[in-house]
Amino acid sequence: MFVVAFGANAFAPLMVSYRLEAGLSDGQVTAFLAIYIVGLIPALIIGGPLSDTYGRRALIRPALVLSFFGSAVLALGAFGPAFFIGAGRFITGLATGLVMASGAAWLKQLSAGPSIQGARRATIALTSGFAGGPLVAGLVAEFLPKPDLFPYLLHLVLVTLITPLVWNTPTVTTGSSGKGKLFASQVATKRFWLTLGLSGPWVFGAASTAFAVNTRLLEAQMDYPVVYTGSIACLAMVFGNLIQRFVGTSRTYPPAVYGLSLIIVGMLCSICVALWQDSIVGVIFGLLATIPLGFAYGILMSSGLQEAQRQAPDEELGAASASFYSLTYIGFVFPFVISILGPAIGYIMCFAFGIAMALFTIFMVLRFDGRFFKKSRRRAQKAPETTNIARS
Repeated sequence: MFVVAFGANAFAPLMVSYRLEAGLSDGQVTAFLAIYIVGLIPALIIGGPLSDTYGRRALIRPALVLSFFGSAVLALGAFGPAFFIGAGRFITGLATGLVMASGAAWLKQLSAGPSIQGARRATIALTSGFAGGPLVAGLVAEFLPKPDLFPYLLHLVLVTLITPLVWNTPTVTTGSSGKGKLFASQVATKRFWLTLGLSGPWVFGAASTAFAVNTRLLEAQMDYPVVYTGSIACLAMVFGNLIQRFVGTSRTYPPAVYGLSLIIVGMLCSICVALWQDSIVGVIFGLLATIPLGFAYGILMSSGLQEAQRQAPDEELGAASASFYSLTYIGFVFPFVISILGPAIGYIMCFAFGIAMALFTIFMVLRFDGRFFKKSRRRAQKAPETTNIARS
């Protein structure tokens, strides 16, 4: 999971190189960031149930092969047309989709203790890769020649080294017989769509706002914009890991409420970035925004995965993980949408809309949590009794 995530997020700082050196537009670069999910979501939806049927290792193996192939095609983009960049990102998405669903389910089965333990480990493994990839790629791209080549070659070496270790790792039986379900049972419930369906996209929506939107606004001020973007992407992921030990420890509110509240703080900081993007004040707020947005990413990722897996039997763990992860990756569309709407209506309006959506999602999460709105439910239950008494 770490190695595939490393390669997937190595692209983040290279967006700057593609803009400045390859002459690609904002729309093209953010589209390449988003096309990754076109490969990822189908791989998640299909790979999760397949891992429930054939075992987790059976999906991890082709994921590593695809991850290698994806970076190889991206490396060809240094010598050929932009088509190679799009194709490489699509293949990388396929690899990430396969490894996320099967890997998260595998760790859940291997983890003893509280139910959130497996979700935390999966989040830490992925997030460490998502942090290391942009940091290393940013440094390599900034200070070595061919910034659109050497970061991918480094990932090819990493995959080559790790594949023999993973290839024959003992697998875990799922207890499934026959064909696995394409979707977990809870996907058919209203609760799933009005809680995870609304909060899930904020996972990578929060992270990508920090490293793909705010960094773009501040790019003109940076002497080393590639390193800066890679560092912000790394920091967001590091903060996501640091918060893991605290996720689920509060009994006052659901974890998602804390994550969504931090998104509001991050969006307020992002508004300040947009207001002062031409001064050092904007840079400071860009760094400050990374903290709550990174924390929000970590909280929403692990708590959402736990919620998705909580009621799923072993034979549906892959499908349950895939259903949630598919929602999280919708967040990678956010930078593309903002790159179009920002110049048209203003970045401040985009961030303000994000605040409004986060507030609405908090309301929906609380609405479906058993600890809240109990009084209104009790009143609703007592109303028929009162009516019947009056009639008698």
